[in-house]
Amino acid sequence: MRVIVDTNTLLSGLFFPGNERDLLLLALQGKAHLILPEDGSDELFRVIEDAFLDSEVLAEALRLLERLFRVVEPVGRETYRGLVSHWEAKLRDPSDAFLFACAKAVDADGIVTGDRDILEVKDGEGIRLFRTRGLLDDLRRTSGRPRV
Repeated sequence: MRVIVDTNTLLSGLFFPGNERDLLLLALQGKAHLILPEDGSDELFRVIEDAFLDSEVLAEALRLLERLFRVVEPVGRETYRGLVSHWEAKLRDPSDAFLFACAKAVDADGIVTGDRDILEVKDGEGIRLFRTRGLLDDLRRTSGRPRV
């Protein structure tokens, strides 16, 4: 299953144990295919610099991120740029538009997020929206529990 991963899901998985970390570990095992739009990558580094530089687990998180970048599918902004304005007009939080635009542009199976504004989108034009736990349940039915 190919899913767009939002920044908060990545940050949670990098810095805290739990479902989001399990999802990242499944990606490292090749049991989940995560897609990261360029705007999400930019946001990820900006938030790490703004909020996590003093984290006790920063070094560990960056090592995990380095491993993830070997398996995550990056998508350049030029791939979905033309679709962003369409989604900005539809969403309560226009800053989330790049996620939907990228999902459409690369024909992703969905978006994984904990963001309520995203999860409550009524007309996602067929884009499936997953909470991390729900996606994990789907993936575990076929692949088993992740290992470090």
